[in-house]
Amino acid sequence: MIGLWSSNSIYTKSMRFIIPLIFAISFFACNRNQESEKEVNDNETISYNDSIRLLELKKFEVAQIESSLAIREILENRQPGERYRILDDELYSSVLLPRLYTENEFKPFWTKQLYNYESASQLIEYIENAEFHGLVPTHYHFDALKKLFESLQNDSSQVFNPLFTAHLDLLLSDAFFMLSSHLYHGKIDSESLEAQWGIQRNKPELMLDQKLRLLHNGKNIEQIFKTFYPPYSGYEKMVHEAKRLRSIQVSDFSVSMDPKTLSIKPGETSKDLPAIKKKLNYLGLYEADSLDFSVEYDEKTVKSIQKLQALFGFNTDGNIGKNTLKALNMPVEQKLKQLYVNMERLRWLPDSLEHRYVLANIADFSLFMFEGKDTLLNMRTIVGKDYRETPVFNSKIRYLVFSPSWTVPPGIMQKDIIPAVKKDLNYLSQKNMLVYDSQGKLTDPATINWKRNGMRYTVRQAPGNQNSLGKVKFMFPNKYNVYLHDTPSRELFWRDERTFSSGCIRIEKPFELTKVLLSDMPEWTDEKIKQAMNSGVEKTVVLKSSVGVYLYYLTAWANENGEIHYRSDIYDRDLAVFTALGQKK
Repeated sequence: MIGLWSSNSIYTKSMRFIIPLIFAISFFACNRNQESEKEVNDNETISYNDSIRLLELKKFEVAQIESSLAIREILENRQPGERYRILDDELYSSVLLPRLYTENEFKPFWTKQLYNYESASQLIEYIENAEFHGLVPTHYHFDALKKLFESLQNDSSQVFNPLFTAHLDLLLSDAFFMLSSHLYHGKIDSESLEAQWGIQRNKPELMLDQKLRLLHNGKNIEQIFKTFYPPYSGYEKMVHEAKRLRSIQVSDFSVSMDPKTLSIKPGETSKDLPAIKKKLNYLGLYEADSLDFSVEYDEKTVKSIQKLQALFGFNTDGNIGKNTLKALNMPVEQKLKQLYVNMERLRWLPDSLEHRYVLANIADFSLFMFEGKDTLLNMRTIVGKDYRETPVFNSKIRYLVFSPSWTVPPGIMQKDIIPAVKKDLNYLSQKNMLVYDSQGKLTDPATINWKRNGMRYTVRQAPGNQNSLGKVKFMFPNKYNVYLHDTPSRELFWRDERTFSSGCIRIEKPFELTKVLLSDMPEWTDEKIKQAMNSGVEKTVVLKSSVGVYLYYLTAWANENGEIHYRSDIYDRDLAVFTALGQKK
């Protein structure tokens, strides 16, 4: 019994392992058969898919050849004096397109790989965002391209249509050429606005067809387009700001204040302050501690207002008056327009400047002097009145004149001097002015019939403290007879808006600018400069090295910290540029 039990027990234990093993072997055997069948099926599927792929590639190769023929036919059949035309769009390029496609044996550029249209997609998206550069997407075939590309996405077989591919490719290339050119040179021909902009360009010629080939070297569209941007860091920051402003435009609002009490000083209270704080918060200049905006003009709010005043070029006294309210209420739409206009102006500027140069922004009433990337000087300026506008141009400062006399220009003679003398003959002596006849002979002003013969004489103001040019002038040849100079009217530099001159630019720090300009001439010590400025005797000093000078006009820009600055359009020049940007060439 015991032996039998023992035998059964061993059998039972053995079966516990044998039975599962049999099932496992059976299962894996069956599963292996199924896997083998699946592998056969998968191999058949792969083989079938490969065949389909090969057929598509062969079909695509044929379509590419036929597309090349279609492109060549389009480029060959343009009538003399006419532009190329694709669908309802005229193409801009009559030189680059033939050169590009001829060198590429007329093969498509944008659809050269089956089902890979990433570059085309990127370009169309970039064109759509061209508005943030102040450009109009529809001027770069956007509607036609969007329609064709959507058609391709909805029906991939369109890629086998030679004429469809030819149309899409030519439109893409033409849009690339035109948009690149506008980003690099500017859309508007600045010479057509000569009265507004006379700075000469020194940009090298663009080889846009070579740039387009960078697509085949791993560059994406945005990387290529960035090579066309103006070489000023603020440009991209202006583009980003335009995108941000567009996203918040619908939530813009204005602040109203009682004109009778339009003055709030630090430490005061006002019922208008809650609205002002709310607007500062909207502008990103004030972070509220709570949802309750108090009526107190506290220190935190003062700092926010001072930041706003700095961004708009006003004196940062913290007093809330009409100028500060104007800055608070500048509509988003107006900011966008100024960004667009001034991005275009940046595109007009030269790519490179002299080693030492002076930049004077007329609309900002400011002047900076640079050596390389280092700022040597900055100062306030006074510019021309609205009817005697300071022109935009560039030249080189070649010499300066200490204790200058001033020969009154004909325009000022007619509009200012003669009317003043007719009212009071003593005006000339009070201003230390002398009168000379056409032979250069000193003449008694009392003997002149100023009403009839005044313009026949020359009036010259002697050097001295009253001289309108101050104690030194800085000369650079130009057709406008405009230059930089000192002024006896020092109090005007503290005005917010400084349009008081007759076209020339009066500078706040004449001694400092003189010192820098003569820094490579050691004989001109500080003491010698001061003596020459106060001698009362004219002395001309030719610079050892001429210095570039650029008088320009920007009403919006971004500084090195990315802060966006806005200025008043003192000469109403922005509208003409904005209107031209909206016109199709």
